[in-house]
Amino acid sequence: MRALSIPFALSAALLAISGLSASAHERPELALEEARVDAMQIAATDFIATLDERQRAQVVSTIDDVNARTKWSNLPISMAPRDGLAVADMTVAQRTAFHAMIAAALSSQGYLKTTTIMWHEDVLRSMVDSMLAEMEDDDPNKANAASFAENYDAEKFFVRVFGDPADEEWGWLLTGHHFAASITVSHGRIAFVPLFLGASPQVVPEGRYAGWRILQHEADRALALLGTLRPDQLELALVGAEVDESVFAGPGIQSNSRTHYGIAASGLDPFQMSLLDDLLDEYLGDASNEAAARQRAAIEADGMDALRFAWWGPTDQPRGRYMFRVQGPSVLIDFIREKSPDGGFNHVHSIMRDPSNDYGAKWLQRHYQESHPN
Repeated sequence: MRALSIPFALSAALLAISGLSASAHERPELALEEARVDAMQIAATDFIATLDERQRAQVVSTIDDVNARTKWSNLPISMAPRDGLAVADMTVAQRTAFHAMIAAALSSQGYLKTTTIMWHEDVLRSMVDSMLAEMEDDDPNKANAASFAENYDAEKFFVRVFGDPADEEWGWLLTGHHFAASITVSHGRIAFVPLFLGASPQVVPEGRYAGWRILQHEADRALALLGTLRPDQLELALVGAEVDESVFAGPGIQSNSRTHYGIAASGLDPFQMSLLDDLLDEYLGDASNEAAARQRAAIEADGMDALRFAWWGPTDQPRGRYMFRVQGPSVLIDFIREKSPDGGFNHVHSIMRDPSNDYGAKWLQRHYQESHPN
């Protein structure tokens, strides 16, 4: 198949759908989703076409390969080895097709967050290299630190494709340090969860990139909502004065969505509900418009009053150690500030899930029970 740029592929798909004028005019959102799926199919097919036989064996599996589809982690590679093809082992043509596949499935916001987190590994490596340069050669910790620093590399991200993009059911997984994205297509529907995003440092403290920050808007929107809560509301929202990191719904911890925490959205006033909606939009905005609209529809079908907002940790320390959660039948968002080498908490993890449809499980009618990848 001839390689197409994503804007061209999406435009071509839209033009093809325009021939179906009756259905397209009646349900334009479905026509747009169909165009998005077509563009994703083109991009994934083009990426697979660039692979040689050995690489294809590394990358391509079946949609029924549950263990592989759920094998992701946010940990460095040496702590949780990944399967698939690494960016480091891709040619220029393969990298180009790989990025086209990512861009086809995510929004511009989501693609930029993804590539920034990948790039950020090189920023982290440069910071560690500077620290190593200041250590004495006979320091017994230097060799171990230098070895571990090999983890921090923008090319150590691994991709797998599940199923044939020409079929009705297929998907892909991309995972590396501080990142994992699982994309599923099922009969014209797109799921983009679980989606894990993280960064260390969250705000770059020094050097030419000083002040650059990752996942700041997620925190800011939650803090904005928190700041409007009355004392009686805050009492309901605040689960604990300290962070309970075991609650965070990371890899292999799907069951944490079963316990309900915090204040119910029915206890929020209209302005507070709009702030909660803004927080949801920040996360939904990482997906393509079409996938986000479908996820939003599922959340709204549950009833917005079914949502809850919970907080752990101090409520007056934007740079302190805290965690928040947004939870409903069709959404689970966790955000946590972790300890950083400087003694602060300049290190964040964030995840979005759908307890009812992670990995498109409901659509695929398959059970996806994650195992711990490390």
